[in-house]
Amino acid sequence: MIRLVLFFSFIFFTLAPANAKKVDITTTRYDIEGVEVGAQGTYLVKVYIYTDKPTATTEQIKYAAVHGVIFRGFSGKGFTTQKPLSRPEAESQNADFFSAFWKNEDYLAYANIVNAVADRVKVSKKEYKIAAIVSVSKDSLRKSLESAGIIKGLNSGF
Repeated sequence: MIRLVLFFSFIFFTLAPANAKKVDITTTRYDIEGVEVGAQGTYLVKVYIYTDKPTATTEQIKYAAVHGVIFRGFSGKGFTTQKPLSRPEAESQNADFFSAFWKNEDYLAYANIVNAVADRVKVSKKEYKIAAIVSVSKDSLRKSLESAGIIKGLNSGF
């Protein structure tokens, strides 16, 4: 009897993570602003995640920071306006690349969370706005996008 209980417990706990609902990070709503100039080759940005839970995942925070640097750009302290690395339509034009980039979590290598919860505000009955400060390695990200043919190199002509 004990063996049977242990066997079913083992099966349940090993299969439970496979059944867990994984959040589609590409549906993350966010805002981004510059905080200050980071170390050479990086941007220090503050991202605001909108969610129905009082927490945000590391993946959501890093996604917002990297996605914002690539497609939105930002302004804020110490920045006049920082243009995005690429045009917004490049995401749909290069859907195969970006689908894999987000799904395989390649974007995680380009962002480091400096302050996981800089602010947390309940903005409505069912929504929270959670801020985090993230360092984004813009030089490495730019090189990767250039080598994939998503953006042109700085040395290439106009």
